Amino acid sequence: MRVIALLTDFGTVDGYVAAMKGRILTLAPQATVVDITHDIPPFDIRSGAFTLYNCYRQFPPQTVFVTVVDPGVGTRRAGVVLQSDHYVFVGPDNGVFSLVLQNESVSAYHIRTDQLPWDVSYTFHGRDVFAPLGALAVANPEEMMKYLVPANQPLQTFWTPPRWETPTRIRAEVLHVDRFGNIILNIRRPDFGEHPLDHFRVTVKGHNIAGLKKTFGDVRPGELLINFDSSDFLQIAKNQGNAARELQVQPGDEVLIHL
Repeated sequence: MRVIALLTDFGTVDGYVAAMKGRILTLAPQATVVDITHDIPPFDIRSGAFTLYNCYRQFPPQTVFVTVVDPGVGTRRAGVVLQSDHYVFVGPDNGVFSLVLQNESVSAYHIRTDQLPWDVSYTFHGRDVFAPLGALAVANPEEMMKYLVPANQPLQTFWTPPRWETPTRIRAEVLHVDRFGNIILNIRRPDFGEHPLDHFRVTVKGHNIAGLKKTFGDVRPGELLINFDSSDFLQIAKNQGNAARELQVQPGDEVLIHL
C-alpha cells in the first residue's frame, strides 16, 4: 500500500483539502493518504519547501508527495513531476521543490495540463492537476506518463548557496523562520567540511552571537545561541524565546559567519 503525502497552504476550513483527497481516492482507492500540513502560510513557497525538506526522507520508499503552495495558479507557470530513486514529487514548478533538488537526483517532467482528459479549472490545480497526477503515480504510472514531457529547461528555484568571502568568513542568508522564531540559515554542517569551528560567531542586524552550542538548554532562558537543527542547517535560536522577533529578522536577510 503506497503513501500519498499532502502539503498545502489551503488550511482545513474550506474543503479544498477534502476535494483533493476525494480525487485521489477515486483514482487510487488503495493509497494511504497522509497530511503533512495544510498550515503553510498562504503563498509562502519558501516555508513549503523547507517543511517538505524537513520531513520527506522519513517516509517509506515510493511515497508520492503532492505539494501545493501555488500563488501562480492559472498562469503560465508549469506543473512538474519529479521522480527520484525513492520518491515522487508532484506540484507547481515555482521553487517549492528547491530544497529537495539540493538533496535528490531526479528525472524532471512538466505536466501537459492541456492534454488532461478531464476539466481543469484556472484556480484549483491542486484538485484538478496535482492530486490526480499523484494518484496516477500510484495507481497507473503508465497512464500518468501520457500527460508528461521531459523538462527541457531548468526548474524554478529560490536556492542561493552561501558565499565564502574569505577562508574564515561566509556570507549566508536566512532561509526560513519557524513557528518558534528559530532562524534557519542556508548553510548545513557538511558545508563547513573539516574547517575547525572553535571560534564560531555570527553577525546579523548588528548583533553578534558567539560560540556554537549543541542544544537550546546550553544557554540560560532568554539567551541567544547558534546550533545545528535536526536537519543539520545552521540556526540562530533563543532558549524559550523568539530569536527572529528579537533580532527583527526575516527570510532573505543576510548573515555573516565568522570562523
